[in-house]
This record gives sequence, C-alpha cells and structure tokens, in this order.
Amino acid sequence: MRLNNVPMRVIKSIVSVYELKGKQDLFKKQSPEILTRLQEIARIQSTESSNRIEGIEVSNIKLKEIMLEKAAPRDRSEAEISGYRDVLATMHSSFPHIPIKSQIIQQLHRDMYKYLPQPGGSWKAIDNVIEETLPNGSIKIRFKPVKPHLVPSEIEELCQKFNNYRDRGEIDDLLLIFCFILDFLCIHPFTDGNGRISRLLTILTLYQAGFEVGRYISLERIIEQSKETYYDALFKSSQGWHEREHNPLPWIEYSLGIILAAYREFEDRVNLAENQRGTKSSLIRDAIRRFRGDFTIRDIEQTCPNISRPTIYRVLEALKSEGVIDCIVSGRNARWCKKI
Repeated sequence: MRLNNVPMRVIKSIVSVYELKGKQDLFKKQSPEILTRLQEIARIQSTESSNRIEGIEVSNIKLKEIMLEKAAPRDRSEAEISGYRDVLATMHSSFPHIPIKSQIIQQLHRDMYKYLPQPGGSWKAIDNVIEETLPNGSIKIRFKPVKPHLVPSEIEELCQKFNNYRDRGEIDDLLLIFCFILDFLCIHPFTDGNGRISRLLTILTLYQAGFEVGRYISLERIIEQSKETYYDALFKSSQGWHEREHNPLPWIEYSLGIILAAYREFEDRVNLAENQRGTKSSLIRDAIRRFRGDFTIRDIEQTCPNISRPTIYRVLEALKSEGVIDCIVSGRNARWCKKI
C-alpha cells in the first residue's frame, strides 16, 4: 500500500462520502419498508452483475429462481451464480464477525465454488495473466500477477498490514480498503474467481467500516455499467506494482466514484418514495416521464421500490391505451418507450 500526497480532489470526494454516509441511520429509521425492497433489488442485481462482468449469465427467470433458491443449479453458470448468492448473503448477515485473514479469503472462494465439480479455496498452482482481447482478435497482456509460490506469503502479508493499519487508524478507511483491494487484484491469488472475490471483499470491508450503501444499491451493477473505466483504472494503478512504484490514485478515484454514485442513488430513491405526493399511479408516471430512452419493468421497480409489479403493469397498460408509451419488445424481457 503506497499513498503519498493525496490530491485535494480525492480528499473532497472522501468528505462527500462521509457526509452521505451520515444519512444511513436516518433512512433506516424513517423508511424501513422502502429499504427492505431496495435490499431485495440490490441483492439480485449484485449477484447478476458481478457474474456478468466475468461473462457468466443466465435468463431473468432462472436468475429469479436461483435467488429464491427454488431450483438447484443445472450447469456451470447457474452453479457460479448460486455460489455468489450464498457468499453475498454471508457478507450481509455476518460481516462484523468475518476477520480479514488469508484462511477466510480461501473459505469465501471455497464457498463460492461449492456447487461446482472442482473445489475452490486453493491458491493458484500455475501462472495466470490478466489479458485483453483487442478488436483484431489478438491478445494483449495487461498485467502479470504474483508467481504461484509467492501467493501464500503475499496474501498473509497483505491481510496483516491491512489489519495493522485499520487497528491503528493511521489511514482513512476508504483509502485503506481501496488499496487493499488493488493489492489483492494484483496478487491475483486464485486460478479463477479473483474479480468476484475482490468485489465480495469490497462489500465486506466497507460494511465493517460502516459504509453499508451496498446493502441497498448494487455496487456491482454500477461497476458493470462502468466496466471499461474499471479496467482502465486497474491497469493504470497496477503498472509498477511489483517494484512498489505504482500509483494507486486512478483506482482510488474510480472506487470513490462508485461509492459516491451509490450513495446519491440511494438518497434519490428514498426521497422519491417518501416525498412525492399522489397515488402510486402518479409515482410511476413521474418515473417514466424522467426516463431517457427506452425502459423496462425493472427500471421502474428500481425507481419506485415500494410499488408492486401488478400495479406497474396496470399503469403501463393505461399509458399504452392513452398513446403515451409503446411496447417495443414484448415477452419476458419487454422494453417500452415514450411516444410523446
């Protein structure tokens, strides 16, 4: 972990995060029903997005079945999503009691792979590299992680330093967490699943520091939506890492941006549900009026978390009859657009 001369813009972002964090408890007291619905949505989105970043996808219907634990996984994608679901649930329910240790990281990986034929939880045995496929189809190596035989000692040292700094309070929690995740990704200790474990560790360490916005707004979804920037920041901050000459600021600024975006979205959703007046129908109509481009049922649910899906369907049909909107894609993945 290397931090020198933190720019004022980063300090201002950190201050903004702390200011928004201060509203968490207020929202918990004032809006328990809204927060329950937001948690349900975020849990699904986090599981879906963190896996989709790695190219692991299932249909919306199957995802819902997996999240409700109504079906056993039938293939590798479903098994990986089921494992992430379980570990994420552990983060949400038990985060105060999960220490940052190398054995715990291995256990999280093992639990994430428990539905797969091959067991997880073992450090990599062969070299792995972080690659990029270029438009012409060629492969570019973006980073060469730590050699397999060095992984156990590197992870052990990383966890020890993180805990020491956290106990002493010498580094701001956010800076410490983001540098910890950056180092974990540069070590790349597993053959597969490093990205997903890094996001689970991000949730865990943020919760332990009191930043619980990921419980209500999916950080993984925001990362997926900015995936190119994510990889660019990781690339910039990993250069020179082996020589301890890297610059963590691009990664820190990106990560702060994710947290800020989540907190602002959290505040917007709670305020929308609490402060707007009128019937549920008017809330849905107002939400649709603000959409840019086409939208889905899920988009409306995210904006109006306290309104049921049957009510949304009824309003959509009414708006369609009025000539305000039109269904441009029908079926399970229906999409709508505004006509006027």
